[in-house]
Amino acid sequence: MWRRFWRRLIETVRRDFIAGLLVFVPVGFTILAILWIIDQLDRLVLPRIFGALGMEANQPRILGALVTLCVILLAGALTRSFIGRAALLLWERIVSRIPVARSLYSVLKQFMETVFGSVGRGPQFNRVVLIEYPRKGIYSYAFVTGRAESAPGGDEPVLKIFVPSTPNPTTGYYLLIPERDAVETGLTVDQAFRMIISAGIATKEGLPAAGRQQGEPTSP
Repeated sequence: MWRRFWRRLIETVRRDFIAGLLVFVPVGFTILAILWIIDQLDRLVLPRIFGALGMEANQPRILGALVTLCVILLAGALTRSFIGRAALLLWERIVSRIPVARSLYSVLKQFMETVFGSVGRGPQFNRVVLIEYPRKGIYSYAFVTGRAESAPGGDEPVLKIFVPSTPNPTTGYYLLIPERDAVETGLTVDQAFRMIISAGIATKEGLPAAGRQQGEPTSP
């Protein structure tokens, strides 16, 4: 009797503990990530303003984050004005003369414009496709960033694609592939990002029916 009672008790505690982990880990880490971002934004602009004015940097929490967001909004508004564009062009000319800064600025600018889109344009990831990579028979999701006239030594149109890594999609590989080798998935960029970041756990959906009819697998 007591053995059965303890067995049930242990099984109940185990189930409750696992259920608690399934709730606590995503919620807890999300809250920690948000607090970390707020903390970084708090320290980004306002303490430096206080330091430049010779004042002690004792501002209320979150005030620094709000100031940083306001500075970002102001920078965006100025960029769309004539004076802001002229200042940005001057900055880029100065940076282009500094070897290391030039490369870093160029990479960061191109990446941000690709993911979020440049002023007046949307993100430059056009659509999500499947390609056979890194070898035949193994499929990977890829973001189409544009088209090229033809591959070197050929006259067939090719796609410019970015193959992201898991779980960090900000890193990956840039490839040129024949357009006929790309299989349309019907996924949006957001859906693909969620799938890649979670290593396929965030969705139970396979390829759309059009992809399966071509004899492609139901998962990459």
